[in-house]
Amino acid sequence: MLHLSDFAGRLLRTDEAETLGKPTHLLAEEAIDAGRYEEAKQLTRTAHDEFKSLHDLYCDWMWDMLGKIAERFGEAEVYVMLRATQDKWMLRRTWKAFRKMPVKTQVDLTAEMMRAHRSGPAQDGELTVSEDDEKFAITMDPCGSGGRMRRGDSLDGTPSRLDPPYEFGTTKEAHPWSWGRKDVPYYCAHCAVNEILPIEWGGHPLWVTDFDPDAAKPCRWLFYKRPELIPENYWTRVGMEKPASFD
Repeated sequence: MLHLSDFAGRLLRTDEAETLGKPTHLLAEEAIDAGRYEEAKQLTRTAHDEFKSLHDLYCDWMWDMLGKIAERFGEAEVYVMLRATQDKWMLRRTWKAFRKMPVKTQVDLTAEMMRAHRSGPAQDGELTVSEDDEKFAITMDPCGSGGRMRRGDSLDGTPSRLDPPYEFGTTKEAHPWSWGRKDVPYYCAHCAVNEILPIEWGGHPLWVTDFDPDAAKPCRWLFYKRPELIPENYWTRVGMEKPASFD
């Protein structure tokens, strides 16, 4: 039998052992089919909340781990480690797929990812997507990882990961892999690497991050419709030059 209980301000499934392992979204479908619509709504909310603790744990852990690498080996090693993973498989597979797609499809897939990333003030995946003649913009206020960690978690009531008890690290010097800035969270630096590698591989970034040092400001990802429309500063801030032309 299905049971939903309040746990730390959210719904927690406490049903019997024989159903406790069944995916929540399948239970929601069963409730819809049976006409139990209020139960289905609750299950839908529960299914979303189920991902929060593990999602946030891994984001916090990654930032803390990168900081520990910087403390022990020097912050240049953070860039080495980010490249070692993003170059080998993580961004590499995105590059192979995205360069064959229309920009709008790239935006569609990225919006899906950032919804799943629990962006938005309620951590429910809310984004703002806009378009002008040159580009699409995905605005996250905040993004569900670096933005949430920098601001602090309003749902959990925990402080910024820059403050005690976390005190996660930021760049002590300005680097190309931190957009030429000091005080960039080591976690957020992976977004700069997301720009550097495609420039190396194909001459231009797939998208660029509009990073603001003020954590209260939203973060934006910009997808330009043609590489030549991307402003030159998005190359120079990562220590590169914009090509005179693109194939």
